[in-house]
Amino acid sequence: MKRPAKLWVPLQHVAMAAAGFLLAYLLVAFVIIPDDVALGDVTVPGVVGLTQADAQRRLTGLGLEVTLGETRFSADAPKSTVLAQNPPAGAAVNPGSTVTLEVSAGQKRATIPALAGLSRANAERELRDAGLQLGQLQEQASDSARGLVLGSSPSEGQVVPLGTSVDLTVSAGPAELNMPDVVGHDLESAKALLAQLGLTVAPVEFAPDSPLRKGTVVAQTPAAGSAVAAGTTVTLRVAGSS
Repeated sequence: MKRPAKLWVPLQHVAMAAAGFLLAYLLVAFVIIPDDVALGDVTVPGVVGLTQADAQRRLTGLGLEVTLGETRFSADAPKSTVLAQNPPAGAAVNPGSTVTLEVSAGQKRATIPALAGLSRANAERELRDAGLQLGQLQEQASDSARGLVLGSSPSEGQVVPLGTSVDLTVSAGPAELNMPDVVGHDLESAKALLAQLGLTVAPVEFAPDSPLRKGTVVAQTPAAGSAVAAGTTVTLRVAGSS
């Protein structure tokens, strides 16, 4: 009749041991191990758009490892911004898994070339060769020949993102000059000379009775030697008929 009493003591021990094991399990699961890596898989967070440092802190805080993958230039993302991640956001992985980050190296850069003294066409060619674009043109009175570049914005030597538009200041010629003598020149060379000085040529008048060769300038207004402003309109009378 004493046997049941002998069995009761071991069952108490088993129950106490089971309760102790459960308590230890709960302590490890919810106190020692963080909630987000306590059991099973970890959900990878989205870190694209964060800085590399912020992304690394977030991932390592979840018990994940971080490695740097490709670093590439980006037209939009600042340097050290995360462009891509693998595994992607939302993936379930084991604690300690590695997440690879692709990071921006920033924008490609170019140096503003020396443009002062070049013609507009040559300046534009230099900009294209440097990976830059021609921006706005502004004329300014200058002793330099009309059409020559006086300066740029951004200025020579500055380092800017590839594809930046560069504004040019171009000579409009002197604010005031002496009217050149183009009588005796053929019409095309007279026009080229006047245009280079910043002068405008009005519609040509013709002199059908002139003994000079057809197309030769026989008269001009204003007269040669007159003081004229840049942009003044010059009327030419040319031998021949329209």
